[in-house]
Amino acid sequence: MKKGISLTVFAGLCACGTYLILDKPTPIEAISNEVSTSSATVAEQKKATSFFEPSSQPNSKASELAKLKLAKRQCKQQSLKATQVAADHSQIEAAIKQALKDGDSLEDILSYSELVKISYRSFNTLVINAIKENAEQQFQYASSVNILKSWQGLDVIDYFDTDTINQLTAINGPLSQNTGSMMFNVPLPEQVNKTALYKLLDNNDDFNTYLKTPFKIGPSRLISPSIFFLANAHTLSLTEFENAISSKEFTVNDIAVALKSNLPNDYLTALISQTAQLGGSPTAMSDDFMDEQLYLNLADVAVSEFNVPILKLLSERGIEPTNQPNVFTAMDIAIVNLKGSSNSEVQPLESKHLEILSYLKNKGYRAHGELVRDTPNDRLLMLKSSFLPSSLLFVGDQVANDAFSQFKDLKLIPNDQAFKRKEKDNSAISKALSAYEKQKQQAKKITPECETIDQRINSLEAIKTRSQALEELEALEAQQGLLTPDTLQEIDPVQVHNWQFLHLNEYKYQTSTQYQTYKEALVEKDFNTVATITQTAKLSTHQTNMLLAATIENAQQLTSIWQNRVAPTAPENLFVFTKLPLAQWQTLADSGFDFSLKDMQNNDMYFYASMHSKEAVKFLMSLAVAHDFSKPGLDILDQALEQSYNTQTLADYMPSALKLVEQYEPNHFRRAQRLKVFVPDVYEELIKLEPKLAPKNGTVMNNYQYSAY
Repeated sequence: MKKGISLTVFAGLCACGTYLILDKPTPIEAISNEVSTSSATVAEQKKATSFFEPSSQPNSKASELAKLKLAKRQCKQQSLKATQVAADHSQIEAAIKQALKDGDSLEDILSYSELVKISYRSFNTLVINAIKENAEQQFQYASSVNILKSWQGLDVIDYFDTDTINQLTAINGPLSQNTGSMMFNVPLPEQVNKTALYKLLDNNDDFNTYLKTPFKIGPSRLISPSIFFLANAHTLSLTEFENAISSKEFTVNDIAVALKSNLPNDYLTALISQTAQLGGSPTAMSDDFMDEQLYLNLADVAVSEFNVPILKLLSERGIEPTNQPNVFTAMDIAIVNLKGSSNSEVQPLESKHLEILSYLKNKGYRAHGELVRDTPNDRLLMLKSSFLPSSLLFVGDQVANDAFSQFKDLKLIPNDQAFKRKEKDNSAISKALSAYEKQKQQAKKITPECETIDQRINSLEAIKTRSQALEELEALEAQQGLLTPDTLQEIDPVQVHNWQFLHLNEYKYQTSTQYQTYKEALVEKDFNTVATITQTAKLSTHQTNMLLAATIENAQQLTSIWQNRVAPTAPENLFVFTKLPLAQWQTLADSGFDFSLKDMQNNDMYFYASMHSKEAVKFLMSLAVAHDFSKPGLDILDQALEQSYNTQTLADYMPSALKLVEQYEPNHFRRAQRLKVFVPDVYEELIKLEPKLAPKNGTVMNNYQYSAY
C-alpha cells in the first residue's frame, strides 16, 4: 500500500482550484492582486452610483453611509498600495545580487543591514535569497511541468505513474515551490525497480534539468532524472553504480542530494570523480521552509552530514567549508544540525559528530555565540549566527549537559563584532535602500479623512462592537445580578448570544466514559464498540462532537447509533453543517438522521442552515423540521434581515424565512427599520414580500449585530 500523500489526489485538488496551491503567490503578488481587486471594486462602485448613493433620497442617511463606505474602500486601496510599496524589495534585491556577482564580500554587503528599516523581510533574508537566486544560474531549470511527459524512468517512484503525470501536466502554470507554500513528502520506494532506475540514465539531454515542485523527494526540493537516480542508487552495488554513472555528468546539486541521502562514501567518491565542476552553491535543499539552511558549497553540505572523509576529499579538490567569521562558519552549520526538537536540545552525540567538531576545531573554525551565564553552578552557552537561519542553540551544564563538555572549549565570535554602517554612501545597495525608504514614506501618507473614516461610519450606523456589547452585559450584571436569556431578548436577541459567549466556561461539559477506547473505536471504525458504549453510557460533550463528525462521514453505519444515544448530550455547536455539501445532508436524512437537533446553546439547525444556503433552509422545511421562535436568541428572520443589511441585498432565503414566522416581534421591526434608513431599495423589496414588516413611526433600529467569533 502507498503511504504518504497521493500525488493523484494532490493533482486533482490543484486542478479543481482548492487551496492546496502549487504556485502560491508571494507576499508582493498577493498584495498586488488585492490592490487590483480593490481598484476594480472602486471603479465599479463609481459606476453603480444608485447602489451607493440612492437617488431617491440624496440627502438621506443612506446616501451619507454610501459615500462613507465608498471613501473607506478608497482609503483601503490607498493603504494596500502603501503595503505593496513596503513589500516591494526588488530594487534592493537587484542591488544585492549585482554586488554578489561583482565579488563584494558578504561581510561588506551585510554592513548595510541597519541603514533602513525594511518591512516584511529582513535584510539578511534578502541577502540569502540573492545568494540562492544567483546560484540557480549555474543550473538548467525546466520552464514547464510538461517536461515530466518526456522524462523516462519516473515510475521508479511509485507515485509518479502515468495517470499522476497526466494530471500534473494538465495543471495550468508552473509547479513552482515557494517559501511558505505547502510542501509534501513523497516517500522513496522500499523495493527499487532497477529497470526504471536504469531508464533514468536514458534522459540524455535533460538528465540534470531541474523542475521546481512542492514535493520533497528524499532530501531534495527539486526533481530531475539525476536526482531520482541518486536518491535510489543505494540499491545498486558499487560496481553497478560506477558503471551506471560512467557516461553521465553530474552537478553540485546532484552530489548534495547524494550526500543528504546518505549514499555510502565509496559511491560519493565515485560520483565526485565523475563531476567536472565542484564549485558553486547547491540549491536543491535551499527552500526547505520548515528547516531552511544555507550552503555556499558542497563542503558545507558535508559538514551538515558530519562526513569528515568526504570533507577531506573535497579539500583535496580545493573545496573548503565556509569560514566567514563576521557572517557564518562551518562550525555554525554543524551546530545547527546537532539541534534536536528545541533550542535547548542536542542530538545524542555519536562518533561522527565528535569527529566533525574535532576536525573543524583543528582547522581553526569558530562558532558564533556567547557565554551568557558563567557561575560555578550554572554555565550557559548561547550559540547563534545572526545570519544563518535556525541557528539558535543553548548548551550548558544545566541545559543539554551531555553536550556541554564538547562545546565549552569552543572559540566564540560575538555577533556584534561585524561592522555596521551608520551612514549611507554612493553604493548601489545604499541608493536602493534610500529609494525604498523614500517610496515607502510617500506611500504611507494617509489623508485626515482616512484616519477618521471608521469612526464616522460607526457613529452613523450606531452598531455597537462586540466588545462594547460585552461590556454592557458585564455592567448590567454588576447592577442586577445574574441575567436571564428572556431579559436579554427584550434588549436584543444578539445580546443573548453575547451573554452565552461571556459565560461559555460555565456550560456543563459532560465527563467522559471510556474516552480513549471510544476515540480509538471511532478512528478504527470499530462500530460494535462504538454502539456498545453509546447505548450504555451518557457521552461527554467531546465524545458527542467526535460521534457527530464520524456520523457525517459514515452515515449508513453510524446514524442509528447516533439516534439511539442514552440521554443524548448536545454537541458543542453545529458549524460543521455550514460547510457540508447538501448532498451529505441528504445522505444523512436517507439514513434516518434527525435534523431537529440543537447545540449546547439551544441553537437549532435553521440557525446554521441560514449560513449555508437557501437550499439548506428549504431542505429543512421539506423535512418539516420545526423552528422554535419562542427560544431566546436570533431566529431565522433576524438572521435574514441582518444578512440583507450587511450584503446590501435581500437575503435569498428571505421568502423561506417569512413562511416559517408565526408572529413578528419587536426585534424584527427594529432590523427592518435599519434597512429602511440605510438601504431603502432593499427595504422596498422586503415590504413587497411582506407588507406587515413595515415598522411603525418611531421604531428604533437595532444597535447590535451577531458575530460568531
